[in-house]
Amino acid sequence: MNKTGCECPLAGLCNRHGVEKTAHLHKLCQNHAGYFKMWEECRGPLQTDCGEKLPSLLKQAANVAKAVVTHVATGMSNATPEEKNRRLSICGGCPFFKEGRCTKCGCFLEVKTGFSSSKCPIGKW
Repeated sequence: MNKTGCECPLAGLCNRHGVEKTAHLHKLCQNHAGYFKMWEECRGPLQTDCGEKLPSLLKQAANVAKAVVTHVATGMSNATPEEKNRRLSICGGCPFFKEGRCTKCGCFLEVKTGFSSSKCPIGKW
């Protein structure tokens, strides 16, 4: 039973973390929250090229659609300017921040951080 957010059914290339995981590393990813968190934060074993590439266009579209649907479903409330700035500040120091976008989800952070219902894909806010 998977005890973390690991989505890979088998060992091998993990697209989420950009790592070729052996059976042992795959088991750690599925069962050890600490290792899963390290990979999520781009500091896990074998990670070298983190945060450089955006998700596929299809995945980006799905992420935007989910954010907009959640925003509408929760009354379209916006984060306060202070909260938005706090979120943007956290994003600015993240290895997945690139040119105003999150390379984990592909979202434009100037917009995403302004929705009160939005969440960081790796749980930083």
